[in-house]
Amino acid sequence: MIVAALIGISFWAYLMAVGSALASFMPVGGGLVQTIILVCGGIEIVFGILMLLGGVMAIRRKMWALALVGAILGLFTFGWYGLSSILSLVAIIILAIAKKEF
Repeated sequence: MIVAALIGISFWAYLMAVGSALASFMPVGGGLVQTIILVCGGIEIVFGILMLLGGVMAIRRKMWALALVGAILGLFTFGWYGLSSILSLVAIIILAIAKKEF
């Protein structure tokens, strides 16, 4: 989950930087597109931070619910080529199997 969180955060940070810069060159509606990209990117980075926190809790074998919430939110971060979502799905499956260990 930690790797998936870092992939998701890096993806959305890059998308926010490049997307908002390119949107500023649009002659019509550039400000609106730029705002949408920044808001969505900010929300996804918050999801990535919660996923990172859930990954740390999963490694420490504490707070199973937070680890599960982090993995579920990780499904929405996408990341490069959807890799973050795939890793989050694997994390959900492993967390469901290993619930007794928490």
